[in-house]
Amino acid sequence: MSVPEQHLSTLVAEQRRRGLSSLRFTRFVEEQFRRRYAEINLPKVRPLLMLAAFGICVSTALGIARHSVSATTAIFDIAVMLPLLTATLVASYQTERQFLYQPLLAVSMLCIGLIISSISLRASLHGTPYFFAAIVAWIFMVWLSVGLLFWYAAGTAIAISVTYAWGLVHWSFGHQESVFAGFMLLSVNSIGALCCFQLESTTRTAYRDKCILEDLAERDGLTGLYNRRAYNGYMERIWRQSRREQNQLTVMLVDIDHFKAYNDLYGHQAGDDALKRVAQVIAMGAQRPLDFAARIGGEEFALVLYGPASEYGRDLPGLIRQRVAELAIPHAESSTGPVLTASVGVAIVTPDAERSLAGAVQMADEALYQAKEEGRNRVVVKESRLTHIQTGRFRAHRQRQHAG
Repeated sequence: MSVPEQHLSTLVAEQRRRGLSSLRFTRFVEEQFRRRYAEINLPKVRPLLMLAAFGICVSTALGIARHSVSATTAIFDIAVMLPLLTATLVASYQTERQFLYQPLLAVSMLCIGLIISSISLRASLHGTPYFFAAIVAWIFMVWLSVGLLFWYAAGTAIAISVTYAWGLVHWSFGHQESVFAGFMLLSVNSIGALCCFQLESTTRTAYRDKCILEDLAERDGLTGLYNRRAYNGYMERIWRQSRREQNQLTVMLVDIDHFKAYNDLYGHQAGDDALKRVAQVIAMGAQRPLDFAARIGGEEFALVLYGPASEYGRDLPGLIRQRVAELAIPHAESSTGPVLTASVGVAIVTPDAERSLAGAVQMADEALYQAKEEGRNRVVVKESRLTHIQTGRFRAHRQRQHAG
């Protein structure tokens, strides 16, 4: 697939440059991939977790009733294994705790593997070495069947294998049996690691290509910026993340001044060319992985920054306004100046329980209306802690103009 990088989002383009050799995407893409990867594997993992919890409850209860289980083992099963399996199961259902799911699943599989290792070693000591097959099967499951990412699977499988090898040495198993077990553990881990790596690499490649296709499908055909549908979906996602991390969000609305008059005077082809050039200026503001530029109306654009615009070390909204004017696109019908200009409304908010996404967008809309009222070709900034929002006056005013 050959896709021009300038038509991809900063996140997707950066990920394509980095490649997949480390089996890890950039941060935001990685979070989305892990959520999707978990969704694929959860139908087979949840029953396994439930079965394991049920088995521990039954075996512990029977062991206590028959006095065949030690107090240490019973306490470990009840106080460690059951809460761990329950926490893993709960995390699999809660989207906001997906970041805990892989570590919890890895620890759960490790603990079960340690129990199987203990049973297998004790069985071998009593003359039933065929229990070793259970540890081989479990290591295969860790690598390929429970949906662990490669590095989590590697840590878990190696820890189980090392524990079993330590048991062979600690209880002085025979040389022949130890060599055979060591060879089998090395073989099963080598095959499992190769298959797991290839499977995850293929899955990640498919996911990256899917992101590229979706990225292109969400583009505005004229300007190459994201379209309104993509903007709405992105705003909901970034608002949740910003609220979770208590990170500041900057929403900029940019509107070309007197654009209807420009279209009427110079024609739609000239209008389309002007939109493309203005879009290029706005796109330059989306330089960080989570920044986002979109065309959300005929001549209206949005630029969303994850974090304050001041992190750029300069006045980004003012710079965008200035560079639009510096395009020097003649506009004889403009009462603002001889060239095409733009007004910018900026809302700077920190999402919390008392503020909504709609309120933040309306704040930027109010700032844009104020910039228009005060003469156009200017920037108005509103911060959530300083302003009272009179929502949507500019948008409503413009809709009335178009209706007339």
